Amino acid sequence: MPDSSPPVIGIDLGTTRSVVAHVDQNGIPYVIPNREGDPTTPSVVLFENGTIVVGKEALKAKSALPDQVASFAKREMGSKVFSQIVDGQSYPPELIQSCILGRLRKDAERKLGQTVQKAVITVPAHFNEPKRRATIDAAQLAGLEVLAIINEPTAAAIAFGVQRHATMLGPQTVLVYDLGGGTFDISLVRVDGSNIDVLASDGNAMLGGIDWDKCLIQWLDDQFATTCGFRPSETPVGMSMLSTEAQELKHTLSIRDSSRVRIAFNGQVMQSQITREDFEELTAHLLDRTRFTIRQLMTDSQITWSGIDQIILVGGSSRMPQVSAMLARDSGIDPNLTVSADEAIAHGAAVYAQTVYKKSKKTKTDDDFTINDVTSHNLCVLGVENSTGLKRNHVMIKRNSPIPAKQVAQFETATDNQASVVVNVVEGGDSRGRNGTTIGRCVLRNLPPNLPAGTPVDVSFRYDPFGLVHVKAKLPATGQAAEIKISRTHGQNAEELDSLRDIHLALGLDDE
Repeated sequence: MPDSSPPVIGIDLGTTRSVVAHVDQNGIPYVIPNREGDPTTPSVVLFENGTIVVGKEALKAKSALPDQVASFAKREMGSKVFSQIVDGQSYPPELIQSCILGRLRKDAERKLGQTVQKAVITVPAHFNEPKRRATIDAAQLAGLEVLAIINEPTAAAIAFGVQRHATMLGPQTVLVYDLGGGTFDISLVRVDGSNIDVLASDGNAMLGGIDWDKCLIQWLDDQFATTCGFRPSETPVGMSMLSTEAQELKHTLSIRDSSRVRIAFNGQVMQSQITREDFEELTAHLLDRTRFTIRQLMTDSQITWSGIDQIILVGGSSRMPQVSAMLARDSGIDPNLTVSADEAIAHGAAVYAQTVYKKSKKTKTDDDFTINDVTSHNLCVLGVENSTGLKRNHVMIKRNSPIPAKQVAQFETATDNQASVVVNVVEGGDSRGRNGTTIGRCVLRNLPPNLPAGTPVDVSFRYDPFGLVHVKAKLPATGQAAEIKISRTHGQNAEELDSLRDIHLALGLDDE
């Protein structure tokens, strides 16, 4: 009998392109094409006359209407406001991402013929907690219930596991190299049948294909200035034109050894030529940053190249020949190209969505995947040393700890009759808290009266399977316990999210 349960989907919410996938009745994941029939949707939103256009048409409009088009919002998730003023308005990144998610949801509904409300959404493994929470908020604004947030390399490993069932290679230690449009992740994963064990992850949430584009934009701008005497980058329209030319040039140089360049702008024409070797020289420092991250990950996990069976490339930017060449040269392993760079992450998310949904209905099959993932950052408490008066970052849960993860620390009241305890929660950073992400402040209020100084207070910190932070406190002397609400430094509060929900509903998609 056909499955009558409501459909669940997997979404790869990318910096430059997004993909939605579903699992068919035979357990095979497939990408749901968008309304134009394309497998990927540009993560670009055009705001025009009270409506929004998402995808290809918004991308086309970017050259003519750069001030009305929002792109690359994924990089700014967790920030209060998107850095670009769009159509005269300041919007949070969550709202822009919710427009993209809303478009993907409606495209899925059109194809599946049913209402879609449940999804697994992927995020870069190196996303911090505020970015993960903001992604969930964006999905909820788009009318989606998030079954799970999983890391993009983990989803790719699931897709590899699905394909590998037919080949029966046995347990494999896989290095997943994920270079997307705006982010970079590297993960070591043990794939054993339907068991996915992430051993370690690292990455950079501000490194991706658009950084390679920027190098080409600079080269094109310099060439134009030398030939024509002015820079297109000095105007928004010219900058948008350069961005489009750079992306096309990067794609050309990924399949050809050289390319002729011809740019016409404001009545002037520049003609030049660039080779793949030139391009790789311009961007060598970016590739080296990914190489450094790989070496750091392998050092931390104490795994050498000899302990790795497969290298999987995902993310559209991993198609650049310099990536495969570098990995093959350093590892002695030819990367496995059987997994689709564009579709693997969405496939894995869809498979896991099916697993989570069946588990919620207390049904299980032999094909269900189990995931054991790890934390991407240290979770710390930032305090002040009494002896020096300097800040000290105390690590509560180390990065690459299996999640869910929990740790309890004991604090003491500093004065007699102290009424509250304040805990500053930080992700990452050095021993003094520098370069970390402040999650927020937790305050345990209404302590019992007449407590002497030095009274112990136990505070537990927990990462849930989504990578979100939860804090509880307990007073051992009295048994008093409290779930502490974090007063967050980043993202939107409940009232702001309600306001964003109204704005999202008011901004109709262009086909409504």
